Amino acid sequence: MENKHQEPFPAPAEQGQPIEETVPREAAEDTAEVSAEAADAAQETAEVSEASETSEGVSSDKQPVVTTEERAKMPDKKQAVPSASVENLPPEVTWAAAHVKPSAAHKTVNPAASRSTVPTPPPAHATVKAAEVSHQMDDHEKRPAKKKRYNTYKRSTVRQFSSLISLLIMVPVFALIVLFNWFFPRSQESMIEKRKLAEFPTFSAESYFSGAFTAGINHWFTDTAPYRDNFKNAGNGFKGLFGITTSDSVNFVGDVKKVPKKAPQKTTSKAPTEESKPVQTSESSAVSPQTSRTESSVPQESSQPETSTPARDYRKEDAEYTVENGVVVVYQDGHYRGLEMFGGGSGNAYVDALNDLRDRLDDSVKMYSMIAPLASEYYTPSNCEEYTVNQKEYFDDLASRLHSGITSVDIDSVLAQHTTEPIYCRTDHHWMPLGAYYATQTFAKAAGVDFKELSTFQPKTIEGFVGTMYAFSGGDINIKNDPEDFTYYVPDNYEQCRTDYYDTAFNYTGSGYFFQGVGDPQTNAYLTFFGGDEQIVKVHTNVQNGRRLVIIKDSYGNAEPGFLMNSFEDIYIVDMRYFQPNLVDFIQQLGITDVLFTMVTYSAFGDNSYNLPELLTQNAGLTIVDGYHADES
Repeated sequence: MENKHQEPFPAPAEQGQPIEETVPREAAEDTAEVSAEAADAAQETAEVSEASETSEGVSSDKQPVVTTEERAKMPDKKQAVPSASVENLPPEVTWAAAHVKPSAAHKTVNPAASRSTVPTPPPAHATVKAAEVSHQMDDHEKRPAKKKRYNTYKRSTVRQFSSLISLLIMVPVFALIVLFNWFFPRSQESMIEKRKLAEFPTFSAESYFSGAFTAGINHWFTDTAPYRDNFKNAGNGFKGLFGITTSDSVNFVGDVKKVPKKAPQKTTSKAPTEESKPVQTSESSAVSPQTSRTESSVPQESSQPETSTPARDYRKEDAEYTVENGVVVVYQDGHYRGLEMFGGGSGNAYVDALNDLRDRLDDSVKMYSMIAPLASEYYTPSNCEEYTVNQKEYFDDLASRLHSGITSVDIDSVLAQHTTEPIYCRTDHHWMPLGAYYATQTFAKAAGVDFKELSTFQPKTIEGFVGTMYAFSGGDINIKNDPEDFTYYVPDNYEQCRTDYYDTAFNYTGSGYFFQGVGDPQTNAYLTFFGGDEQIVKVHTNVQNGRRLVIIKDSYGNAEPGFLMNSFEDIYIVDMRYFQPNLVDFIQQLGITDVLFTMVTYSAFGDNSYNLPELLTQNAGLTIVDGYHADES
């Protein structure tokens, strides 16, 4: 350990100054002795190094071989000693002069003190190693110091601050969501989707262990969110900010697919017998898609319109369109219209059920088939025609397979004469009451009953109507922002008519109005007709002609009875999807004289048609009693 009270080693001589003036003879002799000892140690180290090199063989290719003599001759890179004055000094003195700083207060050296002050120089190879380390340290000192600790502290502070901000935002938002869903009333009905929302499930041990109870709670919670329709409108409005997609970049989704141009399927499980050939209502409707007929049986009541030239054929015109959720939204005449495409179907269930019913009923009961086309039959633009088929071809094929005792009422050709009139809703999947008027007028001619002109009806309009197409299209904002007027017509004898209501099992529930408002009229305008489908309705009119009509329908048929209040004495309205009594017993026991099957294309050729055969077999043999007359007695 160095003695702090000893004098430092003197500085080396200046260039040109005699060495004897700064280094006495006695110090040189002492230094020579130390140098000799160091030389012996260096010699031993060199011998060990040579032996090591001999045993290891050739040195690594990556590092050059440096001999002991070369290492001894390598200069000190940290501080060079002036060569002019110390070139004859031994290496030990040179090393001491380079590494020991002199004191400015002393110009002479005490020999006794110098011996203890001068440190023992290391071997030559150690000197070289020290020089290399010193050189690396010098390079490191020249580099700018990195502020690692400061940057780490700064990043840590930013992360902590961001986490705190996120926590301060998310906790109140989460609390508000919980309070909103807990304290605000749950939605029970969606005016946009036209349906009742989910109900809270009933608890039972079976439903709990099967998982149905918890799944029902989850469905109820998500389906009945407070202000559900308001949030859907807001979301759809935000999506509408991105604008409408043109036909050049349309992506077809849902059930919209390219439809191959094929003829309707004519096979049926029950083919008409030879003596019961199909009855057509006109020569134009007697032509099959695949075969032509030279003869046709024309019933006494013709339903064919007097003219056959369309007022305007939109199918020959291109139009801007987009597809949203399987609904084609077209832009025509400055307005947006939602269209459902039709891809075809067999209609076998519909044909079999009507033919079977015809065989079960007395010949005095008249039967009629009147299928309403979808709006896409008339308003599909030519640049979108590959996604639908000609519906009239399917209607004609279906009519050709019905028994002769069934009158097919062709309204497809009739409506084609009025395409420039509001016969179909633009924002709803139903037709307008005006379209139902032209259809029932055609039916009345086929049935041979009186029918009043439209001018005798009192029109009433609901403004700002946006119907089901807004929901069916997934909330297309163009439909929502382009409402329409919904006009219905009240007959002149409406005050003399009575409307009775029954449940789906034909239990009388009360009497009321045929035209009534349900909910928001701007979204439920089509519910103006007796309020919905899940019921049986009877209209008793002031007409006394002994004709009692039953209408087997889907929702399209709701708009028809109001136009027939001057044509039949009694009108029963039953929905093919909810009717519980046996239809054959219902017709026979209530003295029905006319049976009209009226529904849209989807119901006649789709899944709804499978309900028709069940109507003929369900609850057979039960007594049918009109509950209204039972209450009177």
